[in-house]
Formats: sequence, structure tokens, C-alpha cells
Amino acid sequence: MKFKKYNIYLGLLLIFSCTSTYNLQSFDCDSIEIKANADTIALAIIAPYQKGIEAEMNEVISYSKINLTKKGAESLLGNFVTDLCLNYSDAHMCVMNNGGLRSTIDKGSITRGKIYELMPFENELVVLELNKEDYLDLLDYICKRGGEPFSGIKITMNKDRSVITNSWPVNFEKNEKVKVLTSDYLANGGDKMSFFQNKEQHKLGLKLRDAIINHCEKNDTITANLDGRIKIIDHEQ
Repeated sequence: MKFKKYNIYLGLLLIFSCTSTYNLQSFDCDSIEIKANADTIALAIIAPYQKGIEAEMNEVISYSKINLTKKGAESLLGNFVTDLCLNYSDAHMCVMNNGGLRSTIDKGSITRGKIYELMPFENELVVLELNKEDYLDLLDYICKRGGEPFSGIKITMNKDRSVITNSWPVNFEKNEKVKVLTSDYLANGGDKMSFFQNKEQHKLGLKLRDAIINHCEKNDTITANLDGRIKIIDHEQ
């Protein structure tokens, strides 16, 4: 077993064992000289827990009818993740980033470990509010990037990646603001989303990864559709 692999096991061990309580049964003050190398020591630490962690990660929690990938301005994986997240709040829209989704979901059985591969980060879901200027900056950002995962609104852009038309989820003339659900990483300006910075954040107390796992556990089978939430046309119509 290579170092990278048991490093992952150790990280998972810390995640799954953080709530355990241990009582000291005995103590021996004699010194023990350890002559093993670092690899052997790490393997010895992991060995008692490796089987349990592997069982946890290999647990099948749902089944996908299709391959969910990140291909295209609008992607099946992006729609799947942002749509399910939007169910956890009263936000008008949800925005994530393709870079934060680290793998795809293939057709077939979905294990818990697969969701950890998809979302290995400890990102939490938060809701913040945008005024009209920040909202338009967000739409411009999505188009300039050639599309990012979002739900709750629709955008039409041209091949130059400029916004042509879009949804207006609130009445800005009445000083209403758009409630946006996203990750705390993006809310703090990650991936150059500066329009999110310096906004009050309402934390949902839920990690993005856990939201995906919860959704999979509640649904025997998952799927996603491309519904035209972002369209690219040749010229302004």
C-alpha cells in the first residue's frame, strides 16, 4: 500500500471516529524503542480500522440511471447537484462551480465513497443576498466561464459569452434582493467570485457532500435532465 492510499484512510478515520469516547484502561511507563520506518508505523495505526472504513465507503446508497458528467455549458452533474441543494433552503437560486465537483457519477450503483470522491472538501452550504449589480455580475461571471452549475433561473447568452436575457427572480425596483445558495468557499470569494464577498452569510449547518449523500440515501434511483436553463445563440434575437 502506497503512502497516498493510507493517508486517505487515516483522514477518513479521523472523520468517522471524531465522536468516539475512549477510556484509559492501563498505562505502562516503560519506554519502547520503535525501529520501524514511517510506512510501517502508519500501516500499523490504520490496520484495525481499515476494514471498517472500506465497508463504510463501499456501501451502496443509490443507483444512477445515466452518466452524470460536467460536459457543456449546462451539465447533467451540475443540474443534479444544484437542484438537490436548492431543496434545503428558500433561496431563489443555487450556484456552484465545476472545479469544486472533482469527479463524475457513472451509470450504476453509487457508493458513499463515490460521493467523497465527487466532493472531498468540507464545504458548507450558506445563503447570502445580492443586489441588482451583484446579481448581474454573477450572471456575467457564469457566461464568461462558459457555464457553471446553477439552478432556479434561466440565462441566454451569445457565442461571445455575453448575457442577452435572464430571469429576474425578484423586483429590484422595490429594493428586493436575490437569495443565493452556495458553498462557504465560493461565498468567501473563492474561484474569483468577488461579488459574493463581504455579504452576510446564513449557514445551513450542512455540508455540500452530506446534502448529496442525504439525497442519494432518500432516493433508490437518481437522474438529471438538461432543461435549457442556459442557452447559447448565434446572435441577439
